[in-house]
Amino acid sequence: MSATDAVFQQGKRMRFLWLAVPLLLMPILLSQSAWPPETLPRQGMEFMGCAFILLCIAGRCWASLYIGGHKNRDLITNGPYRYTRNPLYFFSSLGLAGIGLTFGSIAIAAFYFLFGYLVFAYVCARESIALDGLFGDAYREYCREVPAFFPRLGRSAGGAADQLPMSFNPAALKRTAIDSSCFLLAIPASELIETLRFAGLLKPMLPLF
Repeated sequence: MSATDAVFQQGKRMRFLWLAVPLLLMPILLSQSAWPPETLPRQGMEFMGCAFILLCIAGRCWASLYIGGHKNRDLITNGPYRYTRNPLYFFSSLGLAGIGLTFGSIAIAAFYFLFGYLVFAYVCARESIALDGLFGDAYREYCREVPAFFPRLGRSAGGAADQLPMSFNPAALKRTAIDSSCFLLAIPASELIETLRFAGLLKPMLPLF
């Protein structure tokens, strides 16, 4: 296995994220929102959480329209890749923050976003090594113009002549849409947990804002 192939082992990455699920569930199961469900701040956070999750799904699908069929073969610098080198990871972190907000906690949302940022920052660093080897000077110039994670609006990488046209890959888009839809499970899960707490079957240990 080449060094490039080792960096892009998607299966190992997904297994790690699934193993991290118990860690991510602990703050939700051991705490509850300091705001009661009927209050305006709680409802506002839940609405914002749903908006973040929908933005996550839309953003990941948007990125998939450009990267699908090109990953590891072409350097994509248009679409969402004009603003961040890793839009899939950025929107995934937004989705994680949205999950925390659906449970009515800014603290959990911040913890989830930070967790996603740290995990994806490590993955980005490893992928960057492979991409540098694949695309050389073109990739290094792209790195100078576009941030790795947090989007920078108002600037584009390169000129239109240097950018590949969007290629629609139905299989890649379908896979991304299905994977991203898992974030929606947080919405019924938050309602289920509230029901269990109301019934006295789940007792939180501390309130979190």
